[in-house]
Amino acid sequence: MKIKKFFLICAFLFACTPGSLEKQDRLYVEMLDVGQGLSFLIKGKNCNSLYDTGTPDSGIDTMLQNRGIKSLCSVVLSHKHNDHTGGMSVLIQMVKNGELRINRVLFESDAAEEPYLELLQNAGVKIQEISRNDTLADFLPWTTRILYTTGSITMRLSDSENSFLFTGDLEAEQEKNILELEPLLSITALQVGHHGSKTSSSWDFLAQIQPKMAFISVGKYNSYGHPHPETLTKLNIILQDTTQVFRTDRDGSVTVEWLYKIGMWK
Repeated sequence: MKIKKFFLICAFLFACTPGSLEKQDRLYVEMLDVGQGLSFLIKGKNCNSLYDTGTPDSGIDTMLQNRGIKSLCSVVLSHKHNDHTGGMSVLIQMVKNGELRINRVLFESDAAEEPYLELLQNAGVKIQEISRNDTLADFLPWTTRILYTTGSITMRLSDSENSFLFTGDLEAEQEKNILELEPLLSITALQVGHHGSKTSSSWDFLAQIQPKMAFISVGKYNSYGHPHPETLTKLNIILQDTTQVFRTDRDGSVTVEWLYKIGMWK
């Protein structure tokens, strides 16, 4: 597998001159180490975005400051669990302090009564409820489509050659629903649902989408036993390359560089 990856990279280098690679559109997708929670930072040429924010004490403010992020064109909140959306309280304070600008926050209907939504409006941030099949123009020419919203917003970022699937706390029953709605779904990189819980990442789901890379956001020595050994076994079988399973408890924050219609690699 490593030899195959080496030849793929060589093929890219021979096919593209240094000048053409420098001009190539690219994204950076980073799984932030927020402990037992979830937050992904997506950095594009004209837009930075967050998918979830971790807990209030996960250090999301310091992480953004250390990366020089002063503006977010969007924040997608997958569902109203504190380990996914609790960091919004910290981001709101950053907005109030003039340390951060947020254009809009996107959320599922179940989160509509969360108190931070009113605080966001008071801070001048646009809030927007999103639905299945909505598209976001944040990372053009990449396409960003909402595949599912019930229980946990599932979002697919794609350049038609490769794709990254963000699932939040998607459970097996919801995975089944997605496959019924998206029977031809396949992806390159998977944010593993519910921190690698046993109740997510069903065989049917993994066998259909056939990910090549898997990302698990999980706290060290967490009390939930995440990621579950059964889930890791499934991933190892489906991916057939254990070096492509990335975990924050072991690897810290992990960044993927993604060149438009060429490929993605850590």
